[in-house]
Amino acid sequence: MELSTLFLLAFIGAITPGPDMLLIMRNTLVFGCMQGIKVFSGIASGCIIYLCVIYFGFGYILSGEIAQIILSVFGALYLMYIALMLFKKSATHMTFKNAQNAPDTYIKALFVNLSNPKAILFFSVIITPFVQVNLLMSLFMLFCGLSSAFFVVILLATYFRHIICDKVFYIIDKICAALFICFSFLLFYHAYSIMLGL
Repeated sequence: MELSTLFLLAFIGAITPGPDMLLIMRNTLVFGCMQGIKVFSGIASGCIIYLCVIYFGFGYILSGEIAQIILSVFGALYLMYIALMLFKKSATHMTFKNAQNAPDTYIKALFVNLSNPKAILFFSVIITPFVQVNLLMSLFMLFCGLSSAFFVVILLATYFRHIICDKVFYIIDKICAALFICFSFLLFYHAYSIMLGL
């Protein structure tokens, strides 16, 4: 029962809107399934790093105030950078032919995941109490739940990609850029509220 609960908790936590899910959805819609999988591999690598931190008993480090501030500020700046790159893209770049090669997708996804306070809080605060009994099996079920949510979004985005025109791809980029800006402001606010509490 605990393992199925952990799987469901991970699935719901991953599929709710956030920078990770938005990046996977946007890259799959614009660049295709393989780019969505590359983004997933970067996010999955970040999740594995967090799982290793939990496995070796260092979860308290992630929930520390200084770590939260540093990661929130870094994450906010990085999301702003991604948003600016999306805003600068012109409609002429939004064709299937030019969209086949998305540079450094893996690294971008890894940085977004590692600097995402939602992921940090999810792993260090919400998940840690559930993984005490059978640690390795719990971490495996957790990873399966997270991966399942991301693959569901990749499959859905791949399907809908074929019925969307280039102009809509351009609009999707602008919407994603605006959402990344919103997420970055939320991260700055998160860091500021922690500093007020120090």
